[in-house]
Amino acid sequence: MRHILHFALTCLLSFGGLSTAESWAATHMREEHNIENYDAASFFTLHDSDNSHYWTKQDILSLYGVLHTVDPTGHRKEPILAEEQNKVYDTIIGLMDTDNDGSVSMDEWLAFTQQGGDLPDFGLGPGHHGDVEYEYEIHHWLKYHSEDENDENLNHAEDIEHEKLFHHMEDQAIKDQHMNIPPKFRVQA
Repeated sequence: MRHILHFALTCLLSFGGLSTAESWAATHMREEHNIENYDAASFFTLHDSDNSHYWTKQDILSLYGVLHTVDPTGHRKEPILAEEQNKVYDTIIGLMDTDNDGSVSMDEWLAFTQQGGDLPDFGLGPGHHGDVEYEYEIHHWLKYHSEDENDENLNHAEDIEHEKLFHHMEDQAIKDQHMNIPPKFRVQA
């Protein structure tokens, strides 16, 4: 009997009758938000960044992380080209936008998911859509450090890169502030 069940399960998995792979949305929620249990409505609301009750083009591109040019450790990455951004947006709109207004409403999203629809995986990763601080915290700090940890323990490569990036951004902010001061009032070296 056990051999028959094993054979049946193997056949189902081989021919796509059952899927053991995690959906892109589930991976996104786990890796980007540390959330394991959610429903379709909360997923939609979380990614409606301007609380407009619609996913706009900006929301869709942000969900997939194609607008950011810095990875979670602060490393620069190649920007996602406009063609790829349009592919993501057009695909999502094509799947869900039933009233053809160029956005996805909560009702359209819920109808899509109730019919068994899943967000496609475009091969762009889990959708990093936070700023550098958020991505560092969620992908490194929370995994390897504690709240009361002192600076001496921040010796991972990611910590060092993040610190360098932080100081670079701080230096740039000071330079930018200096540029807003008329030349006649700047301290001369």
